[in-house]
Amino acid sequence: MNLNERFKLIPALLLLTVLLSCTRENKTISLTEQYGLAYAPVTAARLRGWFEEELPGVDFKWQTAGNAAAIREAILANRLDGGFMGIPPYLIGKDRGMKWTAVAAIAEAELGLVTIRSGIHSIADIPEDLRIALPQPGSIQHILLAMAAEKELGDAAAFDNRLVTLSHPDGMNALMSGTEVEAHFTSPPYLQKELESSDTRLILDGQTAFGGEFTFIIAVLSDAFIESHPESVEGIRRAVRRGAEWLNDYPDEAAEFLAPHYRMEEMELKKVLLSGTLSYGGDIAGMDVFREFMNERGYLNDNLQDHELILP
Repeated sequence: MNLNERFKLIPALLLLTVLLSCTRENKTISLTEQYGLAYAPVTAARLRGWFEEELPGVDFKWQTAGNAAAIREAILANRLDGGFMGIPPYLIGKDRGMKWTAVAAIAEAELGLVTIRSGIHSIADIPEDLRIALPQPGSIQHILLAMAAEKELGDAAAFDNRLVTLSHPDGMNALMSGTEVEAHFTSPPYLQKELESSDTRLILDGQTAFGGEFTFIIAVLSDAFIESHPESVEGIRRAVRRGAEWLNDYPDEAAEFLAPHYRMEEMELKKVLLSGTLSYGGDIAGMDVFREFMNERGYLNDNLQDHELILP
């Protein structure tokens, strides 16, 4: 190539550079949260701008979903790149062909089944006419209830026909009104708020049902996004890790900052953050136990043996 031909290429190369730069600057990542303090590392990183700090030039678009099914449908429709959910709905989606992968642990949390009906002190006391609110069939609350039902009643599916799908806020309102449901399997801060009433009692906790500790919320991204934007995956991981570390290390500051978002008094939120009912970050725990139980009880079709479930 002679010198004149090289000079002719310069405008085209400059234009290409500008276009690539604009593409980077205008790149959009769409993610969805759900309700509750278990998502606080994500919420903190979002509100403090840490996602943008970790991935300069990226425009983040956020939505809030009532359950993992809504996230799954949005990813299938190419409206979302990822979201945050419990392990069981992630496994169900993966088992049924969803091309997504878990990339980070967000939180462990104390989960609990609360009832407002008198005379009920364990799941063995639950009558057939009592309805139980939880985020959706296949949610982590549902699978924990199934685990407990198998241990105490010998039937994992004992309550499967008594479930009512409600978001955590709607489930709390329904429980306290005593109309549509009289039991609610939920998480912080709704669990603590429900137990403030003298009319309610805790009849099952998540760790007892599971038999140990487990990760409550994980970050899940579509495989297409992971393959095409590996640098963004690492940026998202760094942002939620910053959120988790901030909550763990500076609960006073976090409570003051996040109280308006959660519509809680600062001292009330601080009390929950210091209560030991929540821990943030770490590694994903409990995936294999959930998978084995769900395979054996028919909640999965056993299609996950050769799948990579957690991104290294």
